[in-house]
Amino acid sequence: MPRQIRKGKRDIFKQIPKGGTLTCGYILFKCARNTGNRYPFDFIILSVHQIEDREFWNQDFQRGRSRRECYERYCGEMLELMSRYHNYSVLGHLDLISRYDQQGVYPFEKVKLMVQEILRRVIDDGKGIEVNTSNRRYRLKDLPPAREILKLYREMGGRILTIGSDSHKREHLGACIEENRRELRQMGFETFCTYRGMVSQFHEL
Repeated sequence: MPRQIRKGKRDIFKQIPKGGTLTCGYILFKCARNTGNRYPFDFIILSVHQIEDREFWNQDFQRGRSRRECYERYCGEMLELMSRYHNYSVLGHLDLISRYDQQGVYPFEKVKLMVQEILRRVIDDGKGIEVNTSNRRYRLKDLPPAREILKLYREMGGRILTIGSDSHKREHLGACIEENRRELRQMGFETFCTYRGMVSQFHEL
């Protein structure tokens, strides 16, 4: 391959934002901290996908716990992680535990105070939340995070939003972005963000 072509390819790849998702619970926060600090990321999503090394999707974490215990522990894990790790851009999958609730929709009022505390810390720390478009792919009835959470975030003064397709396959890349942008506008949001060098850049919805 000619040298100028190789150089051109490298220059193109340099323009692609570098990002990652840190999904470990707070007990592994040192791993997340070292990873986030070691590499020059443009964008980092912080999320909780498991607790005590137990997954949500297979009910391993939920087994033997009441719904209240599951939701309160999930929110508590998120708060603990946020208190220990600050080098992130947005919280992702903010209500992931609800996706795997086999009993249906858990009343928002029962977790509202803890969700408010999470959102308050997000806003105070100058961070944001991710709106995930995978609800359509997984045929979920609500957005992730739920519309009630998004409305509360806006009421509390939250402005930083990112929109991601959570694509695990090439054909899912960018799926349903426009549909979710329209819905966010209907909720009263006016902007969304992209990131460069861990700095938020606002764009009109």
